[in-house]
Amino acid sequence: MSKWIKKDLFESFQKEKIEEKDNSSSGSFIRSNLVWDTPEKGTVEQPKVYEGRFLPDPKGEFYKRYYYHFWQSGESWKFVLCPKTHDFKNYCPFCSAVSKLYNGTEQDKKQGYLLKRKEKFIGNFFIVKDPRDAEKDDENKAIGKVKIYEFPAKVEQKLKNEVTDREEGYGIQIFDPSDNGRNFILKVLSTKKQEDGRTWPDYSSSTFSRAQTSLGSEEEIDEFMAKCTDLGDYIKSMEVPKDKQVELLKNEFLWEFVESECSKHGYINLEESGSDEKEESKEDSFDTGKKEEKKESKKQDEKEEKKSESISIDDDVNDDDLLAELDNM
Repeated sequence: MSKWIKKDLFESFQKEKIEEKDNSSSGSFIRSNLVWDTPEKGTVEQPKVYEGRFLPDPKGEFYKRYYYHFWQSGESWKFVLCPKTHDFKNYCPFCSAVSKLYNGTEQDKKQGYLLKRKEKFIGNFFIVKDPRDAEKDDENKAIGKVKIYEFPAKVEQKLKNEVTDREEGYGIQIFDPSDNGRNFILKVLSTKKQEDGRTWPDYSSSTFSRAQTSLGSEEEIDEFMAKCTDLGDYIKSMEVPKDKQVELLKNEFLWEFVESECSKHGYINLEESGSDEKEESKEDSFDTGKKEEKKESKKQDEKEEKKSESISIDDDVNDDDLLAELDNM
């Protein structure tokens, strides 16, 4: 085992993954400098092939999961890091609103479906091969760089299988940059077209290399290991302030579903908002009918707009929009 891997942390991580049930119910970063462009898919028969090595972050973390809500509102995409990322017991107003929408009308259920919680996994990834480099200049090539790789559950399952299988799995080798380590060969096929013409990435043929290889000399490994990103800080950088979450809830006409709950979890300051609400109440008393009529009309327009949209909720299909939205945070 090499000096760059902390065995005790891996064993703790290994135990966590073994016990984890499958499918169970503030830093400042410039994302374009950190994140590996989402691997593109090939065809149904011919995959696009990428290769690299997963690496632990400066604190010895191997990879992490985060939950988020991501939806299209008008012409823009909205992103909120779900508080359940840090602890599933945490309150999330969007999860709560989705739960209530699922108990409503068919249109409510459609809205809930689009707003429902999604998941991603992140890890540091040393890039050995990226076929897209052929069209880039040397400065913009990915090969030889450490990037944050944001990957879906189907890829995470590949890692998890190697971590949890104590007898046949490669275990700690899949994170080791030394000659004890193994590269991940990411083969991205395309699924067959659905009736609506869409296709999805297929990672089923991806695998870890049978051969053990080093990523470089000891000095070279030290150099790029120093460039690994703290995964906890990275996730923290995606957090959306509570006041911004409240604004988004109001824009989607969800505030009335969760207002009382939010007040209990620090999303609004009742003392500060009380005076504002009183002033609004005075103004409303003069023109309540027209205001309610306008609100209802706007709400109906928004719902009709959503009804006509063709929005994919697949993590990989929406990655470009997701990254663009996060860049603006």
